Amino acid sequence: MTAKNSMSSSGSLMEAAAAAQKGLSPLVAAIFITGMVAGSGMLALANAVRLTGVIGLVMLLYFGVNSAFCGYTLSRCWLIVESRYPELQEQVRAPYPEIAYRAFGNPLKYLASVAIFINQFGSGVVYVLLSAELIRDLVQSAGFDMVECYWILVIAAILTPCTFLGSPKDFWFIGVTALVSTMLAWLCIIIHLGMYYDETVDKAEHTSPTFKTLFLGMATILFAFGGASSFPTIQNDMADRTKFGRSVLFGYIGLICMYFPMTLLGYLALGDQLEADLINSLYPNSFFKSAAQVLFMLNLTTSLVSVISPVYQQLEDSIGIPSDFNVRRVLFRTAMMVLNVLIGETVPSFGKILNLIGGSTLTLMTFILPPIMYLRLTSMPATDGGKWEKIEVPLWEKVLLGEIILIATTGGIAATYSAVADILDPTSFESSCFISV
Repeated sequence: MTAKNSMSSSGSLMEAAAAAQKGLSPLVAAIFITGMVAGSGMLALANAVRLTGVIGLVMLLYFGVNSAFCGYTLSRCWLIVESRYPELQEQVRAPYPEIAYRAFGNPLKYLASVAIFINQFGSGVVYVLLSAELIRDLVQSAGFDMVECYWILVIAAILTPCTFLGSPKDFWFIGVTALVSTMLAWLCIIIHLGMYYDETVDKAEHTSPTFKTLFLGMATILFAFGGASSFPTIQNDMADRTKFGRSVLFGYIGLICMYFPMTLLGYLALGDQLEADLINSLYPNSFFKSAAQVLFMLNLTTSLVSVISPVYQQLEDSIGIPSDFNVRRVLFRTAMMVLNVLIGETVPSFGKILNLIGGSTLTLMTFILPPIMYLRLTSMPATDGGKWEKIEVPLWEKVLLGEIILIATTGGIAATYSAVADILDPTSFESSCFISV
């Protein structure tokens, strides 16, 4: 990197920091999107392609493009709601349920609130379990062995104080940290796979997918492109909310550019030797594998704050906890982490929980509700004395949104069924910490 480019990069971060004082800039919002979404799902994608076969690569691109478009659609929903209800132009703690309420009333608002809780809280469980798995493998390579059940407790104790932070605009630096750590971890994985490709590819076998594995893999891919329920919170914290669509575009371009080559290379190099977590599937041990483990634990720590913040804000608002930092917030969020640990200790497999969330609530929040709410909001008659701006949706867009709803609903139901069957398999509970410890 030249001195000029280095100064330009530093200047961009300084500008981002300055902008954060009044609201997030489009650049920082894009960083939040990429850094937040490219978390645990990124490590599970190679195994998803192992489960689905080559068609999984096609599904990766398809759901990636559709997720970006749904994110853009959701941003337009919020702009419509803001324009019709000026009182919402101030910061709103739970913008996604607010969109649902303005589109369909209380029933959809309650559904969205419950789905957000399950989705974001479940993602928090995944982050804790994956972090515990990564650190267990890392210290084992150094000669220290401790069962994963205890590592879950250690990771939860470390992460709990990080959840005490407030809204994304209060910790813009976390989005930057999440993205930088993700990119460096991605680079370490690519280097390791390339260094040992000739050695590993000779042992790689690729089994054809079955009906069950096809939809389990689809659930993982759906999870990898989730996070839409947090998008309105990020948009709501922007200085210029009309530019969020640009943030979604650039955020997802970066996301797909990271996802595809790593997934393809991991699938070709390791094949059926892949586990749910790509990093722990890498062999032999190397500096780059260890570096990727450390960097990804940093990513999971920072991503947890971004992902879990919306659901905490929503719950705190409903039970009357003030939005500023206070003792009640600390006690409430500590209790939520305790619940997180109890679930993780019961089924200590991040892949199984990831698949369940990916096929159910995450699909609902990312691929199904945004198109439905947008079509509803644009078709609502003006009830404000004719002051609402009439919005015409082109036929091609209506067809596209309908196709996304249909495929996501069908695939989500099948993926959820496969994920539930996988969790209820008796072998799933053999590793339960309450049984094994």
